[in-house]
Amino acid sequence: MPFHPVSMSSWSSRPLPWCRVRRWLTAGGSLSARLQAVCESFTVQRLRQGPSALRAGEAAALNKPGGRVHAREVVLRCDGEPIVYARSLVDARHVRGPWRALRGLGTRPLAQLLFQDRAIARSALEYQRLCPAGAWRRQVARRWLEATGEPLPAGTWWARRSRFRKGGATLLLLEVFSPALERRRTVKRRR
Repeated sequence: MPFHPVSMSSWSSRPLPWCRVRRWLTAGGSLSARLQAVCESFTVQRLRQGPSALRAGEAAALNKPGGRVHAREVVLRCDGEPIVYARSLVDARHVRGPWRALRGLGTRPLAQLLFQDRAIARSALEYQRLCPAGAWRRQVARRWLEATGEPLPAGTWWARRSRFRKGGATLLLLEVFSPALERRRTVKRRR
């Protein structure tokens, strides 16, 4: 079956059946907690946080026609290996309101905010394969190089996104999975 490249606005309710990181993509709950279960050392490397312009496809996902947002970009690492690039964003005015705790996260996982507050509701997950020549993959490649000093590892890169609602305000979370995550299958030994 041939693959047809998708744009940032073409998200699916399911990843393709042959997706090798499918179990990571489709898992609910906290990605950070799942990663911690397969790593001896889990860390969050914060790349940048603050005002940002909306990228292609983000405006529609946030139901925001344009303007600035507050964005947080991180790389999640297992045992020092970078395995997930994540970008979370909210309307700039909401970082002083319902999502104000986002500003003080530092290198703590976003999951500490999202999954400990019963007032936060999550949308269904959506999935996308990054087009090798697409603008979004180039943006991720720039951030990856900045974070690691190395180009994106070869292979198929998948992304997922979901929206979190709190106090009438939406936080959009985009997570991009390195093909290296496929190797992370076993739970770490308990000490």
